Amino acid sequence: MISRKTIQMAIISFLLVGLIFTTSSAYAYWQSVTVTEDIEIVTIGQPIEILVTDINEEMDLNLVPSGYALAVGDVEIIELTYEVGVSRELLNTVNLHVFAKDVLINDEDTYSNLVDIKIMGYDDHAILDLYNDDITIVLQVRLIEPIDAEEAAELGLDEALVNVEDSVQAYEDIRGQTITFSLGFELEQKTDEVTE
Repeated sequence: MISRKTIQMAIISFLLVGLIFTTSSAYAYWQSVTVTEDIEIVTIGQPIEILVTDINEEMDLNLVPSGYALAVGDVEIIELTYEVGVSRELLNTVNLHVFAKDVLINDEDTYSNLVDIKIMGYDDHAILDLYNDDITIVLQVRLIEPIDAEEAAELGLDEALVNVEDSVQAYEDIRGQTITFSLGFELEQKTDEVTE
C-alpha cells in the first residue's frame, strides 16, 4: 500500500508544478501585451433636423391651364408657402436644396409632365442659403395645357409644345383630379470655390 506520506508528497508536488505553470503562463501573457498611446476618440453628434412649417390656408381651388380660368375658384397658379429652419444652431451658412418629386395626378404619373412646379422661381429644384434664421420658401404650381400633335397642327403651334398623345383623353383623365407631390429638403455644407 501507498503510505500516507507518499500521497501528501505527491499532492504537494502536483500543486507546486501547477503553481509554477500558472505563474509562467501569466508572466508570458503579460509580456505579450502591447500598449498603444494613439487614442482616437470619435464623438457621434446629433443630426441637424430641417423644420418645415406649412403656412398655407386650406384652399378649395381648381387649377386650370393658362387662359382657362372662367369660373369662381378657377386659378391658373397656386402659390404655396413654407417656413424652413433648423433644429440646432449652425456655425456657417449651408446650402439648402429644395426639390419637388413624386408628382402625381390622381395617384398616377401618366400626365405628371403637365404639372409645372417652380421653387423660388427655379424649375423643380432650388439651392438657397440657410443660416440660423427661418427662410420662406414659395412654390408656384401650374397646369400645362395638354396638346397633342393633331391639335398643334390645326392651331399652327410649334411641335415642341406637343406633350400628350391624345389631348382630349388627357383632359378627361385629369379633369377634377387631385395633384400631389413631395417636397425634399437637404442640407449641404458650402464649399469654398476659389476663382482666379
